[in-house]
Amino acid sequence: MEGGSVLWGAGAAVSWGFADFIARFTGRSVGVAASFLAVSVLGAGVLVLFMWLRGDTMLWHNPEAVGVLGLGLLVAAGATTALATVLLYEALTKGPVSLASPVVSSYPAIAIPISLALGASPRWWHWLAMLVTLLGIWVVAMVVSSGGNWRQQYDSAVIRRTIILSLGGAMSFAVTLICAGLAIEIYGPWQTMMAVRIIGAILFILWFLMRREAPRFYLRLWPILIVLSLLDTGGYLGVYLGLGYVNGEFAIVASSAYAVVAVVLARIFLREPVNLAQWGGVALVAGGIALLSV
Repeated sequence: MEGGSVLWGAGAAVSWGFADFIARFTGRSVGVAASFLAVSVLGAGVLVLFMWLRGDTMLWHNPEAVGVLGLGLLVAAGATTALATVLLYEALTKGPVSLASPVVSSYPAIAIPISLALGASPRWWHWLAMLVTLLGIWVVAMVVSSGGNWRQQYDSAVIRRTIILSLGGAMSFAVTLICAGLAIEIYGPWQTMMAVRIIGAILFILWFLMRREAPRFYLRLWPILIVLSLLDTGGYLGVYLGLGYVNGEFAIVASSAYAVVAVVLARIFLREPVNLAQWGGVALVAGGIALLSV
């Protein structure tokens, strides 16, 4: 079923859109590293509980795959996920949401060529759908950017730093999803997601140990950190489940629509107007995703 990958990718976009908006505030309150550590630990806990209820068992060796290669893919997916998320959270925390999210969401432009090299073969209307989806994201970004509201709040150095961080996040997300897609063929989506969360938690525990610091979490922030963890983990699971379908690369494209969700949320909750051109970009994204599922 080709539409399954698009459906899961679109669900991931909604989860990630809300997660990005929340991450801006948690990053400013407890720091980017602490936010990601909380997301990793809480996400791993939720996954353990869910897999236990499902009766799933952890598989660390697949007779049809090279064990070392499989574990290497899990480590690569976990490490690049941590890097991509930190770069994104840092860009969202220090710079404008309307700039960071659309730039990071360009990761399909990097991931799809890699998928093609690995054997993916979209049809012509799928190419059209992917182009329309990315065009819609670009329109939303350009309309928001041209308004110049965030240029009045941030100096040029911050804008440059946001762009650099966001481009790094886009490249890291592309590598993450390619590695995860290969790992899912061996271990399945649930165990791959579990490994990603565990590796992320280990990396940032080591980070705090090396810096001889302790993350500080305020009691009043735990509810929002739990919500952030559920949304972020749910987004990854959506893409991972979508990658298991025919034309799984479509899930990667559909998930990039999270930037539209994040920008619209920023407009609504920051009380900034959403004009007709911006809604046109949203319509392009929706239309592209619909065509992708055909």
